[in-house]
Amino acid sequence: MQLKGVRSLIAGKAVWGFSLTELMVAIAIGSFIALAGTTFYVTTVGSSKDVYDAAARTEQIYSPAASLLDDIRRAGYRGTPAALSSYLLTTQGFGASAGDEGDFPAIEFGTSGAPTMSGATTTDCVLVSYVQQHTCAAGDGVAGCAGAGTVVQVHHRFGYRLRNHVLEATAGVHPGEYSGGAPVSGCTAPPATAPWVPVTRLGDVFVDTFTVELINENIADGDNDCVLGVAGAAPCDTYGNTSLQACGSTALSCRIDRLYKVTLCAYPKSIDNQCANDPDDKIYVELYAKPRNAVLIQAAAS
Repeated sequence: MQLKGVRSLIAGKAVWGFSLTELMVAIAIGSFIALAGTTFYVTTVGSSKDVYDAAARTEQIYSPAASLLDDIRRAGYRGTPAALSSYLLTTQGFGASAGDEGDFPAIEFGTSGAPTMSGATTTDCVLVSYVQQHTCAAGDGVAGCAGAGTVVQVHHRFGYRLRNHVLEATAGVHPGEYSGGAPVSGCTAPPATAPWVPVTRLGDVFVDTFTVELINENIADGDNDCVLGVAGAAPCDTYGNTSLQACGSTALSCRIDRLYKVTLCAYPKSIDNQCANDPDDKIYVELYAKPRNAVLIQAAAS
């Protein structure tokens, strides 16, 4: 009787709620929405990380490549004309041997010295140098400064090399070095003031290829602009058989304009020699640079 009364009471009023079937359908729909949202979040975060990692790898390659191009463009002599003769005596060649560009050339390929012909390539190291006028200030600590207002020629040198698939860089400043001996620095013996430091991280990017190539050069008589190796109109009609090796002789000073190509190839995986196979996420850089300052070789004294 009591149960029957309860049923009668319920039957006489509106009853609100969900049936078991409705609850199960609602839970299923909610779970699907939650799963879709979670999947979207995980995918978005993962994609963002991939984009960030790719950008970081690209930055590690493009930044030093752009820096190297800037250094190549400003290579050579940028000091005062009055100091040019002294600079040429010890730095850019002066009668030591025909075609000599000195112990401290504007662009130096590894341990082989200055590139001497189109097609010359370095695959591990390049050194770039330029000289610039510096006006001394009190207490600036630059060697050769006798006091505020003194003008000296400051010798800047930058290097880039590939060691164990890590790109490294160095920078040195050598005040007044062109008036004495060339600074002791190079691909295996960096300047004491600036050791080689890595600019890429092997855990992020595997640098497979680093080359700098001399792809074109124009060699002319420094006095009359006649192009060597080309028999032109007078007074250039006698230059057809003249080569770079004649530069620095008692009869010939030279001006050399050059064009360089910088190539870098890298990828995330630490597997050697994969650039030709187009691995995933390959970063390939091919850039060209021409120094604003021509290489100068002064004729030897007669």
